[in-house]
Amino acid sequence: MTVKDLLADDLGQSAYTARDIEVLEGLEPVRKRPGMYIGGTDERALHHLVAEVLDNSMDEAVAGFANRIEVELHGDFSISISDNGRGIPVDPHPKFPDKSALEVILCTLHAGGKFGGKAYQTSGGLHGVGASVVNALSDHMRVEVARSKQLYVQEFSRGIPQGKIQNLGPTQNRRGTKVTFHADAEIFGLKTRFKPARLLKMVRSKAYLFSGVEIRWKCAPETLAAGDDTPLSATFHFPGGLADYLKEQLVGSATYSDQPFAGKVQFAEKFGGDKAGSVEWAINWTPSRDAFLHSYCNTVPTPEG
Repeated sequence: MTVKDLLADDLGQSAYTARDIEVLEGLEPVRKRPGMYIGGTDERALHHLVAEVLDNSMDEAVAGFANRIEVELHGDFSISISDNGRGIPVDPHPKFPDKSALEVILCTLHAGGKFGGKAYQTSGGLHGVGASVVNALSDHMRVEVARSKQLYVQEFSRGIPQGKIQNLGPTQNRRGTKVTFHADAEIFGLKTRFKPARLLKMVRSKAYLFSGVEIRWKCAPETLAAGDDTPLSATFHFPGGLADYLKEQLVGSATYSDQPFAGKVQFAEKFGGDKAGSVEWAINWTPSRDAFLHSYCNTVPTPEG
């Protein structure tokens, strides 16, 4: 093929022009390539959506602003996660004055309050993609915020606001955020549904990882498959934290010590000043060769250590 032929081909049907450049805006990249954000579209990825929202509530608890979280799986396999924390800000965002901070957080990648360290000194999420990714991959999401004795609500579908944020008026004895979402079958398929037993295990482990929180679990009877003995309701609170967690892991196993070697160090007490955070551990020894090591950072598993 000559140079003339190549030039002619460039001007033909195979030409590569500006028209071929696709720009994905808003949350379109998440729906286009969900695997980049949650690792796939299988059952594990589906349950990761719950972890993203639950971790936000856990961040409020670890930061000292919440002590109760509720997780409820509904009959249509939508799920609600609520806390009694500060509530997502609902005032207009300085950079986008026509949008509430709530809408910016839920509809914009890399938007959140965990970058600068002012709103959160420690947190499980640092990239500002969790809640917005869940929004993008849900066919319906409803967010309720109780803040300054007022109740606000906004609804979304596949990452798109279904109207502006609404002030529903005064609310008494309520504060925090409630997120209800239904995973999009266009992304995960019709047969991929939340598994109550898997969710219960997640909820229970989060309660173990932070002794200062109580987590309440509920699920509708119709979500249970035949033979599934997952309780319809349960409350988890473990004052012993990791020590209690380790004891549960070692039930039925012989150990060299009746009690785990456990402790916790607050950085501010150890090093002084305004050092935020702490380190907690629990260790025991068994005659078994099947040792295990579990590690977490801000209640998020770190399987690589």
